[in-house]
Amino acid sequence: MKNIIFVLWFVLLTVSSAFAAELKVGGKAPDFKLNDSAGKEYSLNVPQFKGKVLYIAYVDPDEKDTNNHVEEALKKEQGSGALDKAHYESFWIVNLKATAKPNFLIKSHLKSKQKKTGSTIILDPDYTILNMWGMENDSSDVVVLDKNLICRYVHNGKLSPEEVVKMIKIIKEYQGK
Repeated sequence: MKNIIFVLWFVLLTVSSAFAAELKVGGKAPDFKLNDSAGKEYSLNVPQFKGKVLYIAYVDPDEKDTNNHVEEALKKEQGSGALDKAHYESFWIVNLKATAKPNFLIKSHLKSKQKKTGSTIILDPDYTILNMWGMENDSSDVVVLDKNLICRYVHNGKLSPEEVVKMIKIIKEYQGK
C-alpha cells in the first residue's frame, strides 16, 4: 500500500512540475504577493516598481554572492547616470526554502545587506516565484522586466562579463521606451 501511495505521489509531483509556468523572454511575468523581512507586502505593481524597468535577482541564500559583480556593475551605471532611478529599479527575491539555514538567521543577514546596499529584499518562503516563473532551486537567477512586465532577459547562474554587458544594455534600452 505504501508503494502505491509513493508511486501516485511521485506521478502527481512529476505531472505538476511538467505544467509549471516558465518565464521566457517575450512573456509577461505573473504577479505575486510576497513580504520583506519587516512584513511589508510587495507585488510587481507597488508604486516603487510600477512603470519601471525591473532587475530582479532570485537567489538561494547559499548562493547570495554569486552575482555580486552584477550589483557592482549596476551601481556603477547608476553612478554615471546611465541608469535612471525614475525609470529603473532593482530588488532581490530570496528563496528561503532553498537552504537548511534557519529563517531567523537568513533574515538577520538580509537586514544588514539591505542597510548596506539599499536594495529591497523580498522573501519567498514557499517557492512562489520558483513555481510561478519556473526559476531554478538552489541557484541564482536574474530577470529583467520592462515597464509592462514583459520579460526581456532571463539567466540562471553566474553571469559572465559579456552577459552583464548584455543585460545592462537591455535595461538601458527599455528604460527609455
